[in-house]
Amino acid sequence: MPVEPATRIAYLLRMLSSTLNQQIERALRPLDLTQAQLAALAQLAISAPDRLSSAELGRRAGVTPQAMWSAISNLEHRGLVRRSPHPTHGRVLENAITEVGVSVLEQAQELTAPVDAHAMATLTEAEQRQFRSLLLKTMTGLGIPHPDPRRG
Repeated sequence: MPVEPATRIAYLLRMLSSTLNQQIERALRPLDLTQAQLAALAQLAISAPDRLSSAELGRRAGVTPQAMWSAISNLEHRGLVRRSPHPTHGRVLENAITEVGVSVLEQAQELTAPVDAHAMATLTEAEQRQFRSLLLKTMTGLGIPHPDPRRG
């Protein structure tokens, strides 16, 4: 029996993601931070001390390299990210989060925490743990980098 389009996992996740993204954008306004910039800071924090190119950050954040280049340029101008030439690929710039960037990321996490809490409010604590676990397992299966929640 075919699955109803409205119950397909990709559709459900897209609807959830769209709603959460709108709420997160509103929450980030006081920091003058976009979703792409937040994703870049988060990915750089996850990968630290390793550095990532704008193209790799774009892949991980699901945005075009051009959009990520723009996001990184803004973050660098604000002192949240530091760029440096790749040691062997001269035209590639690698990005690293600065201490100021870590501080802004922490502020962003505080501002967006209520969005997460609201989204999970109808689930028990056990269901929330299971939901996160299943999302992380799915991300791992798709090769999407994410922090190991057991690390800290």
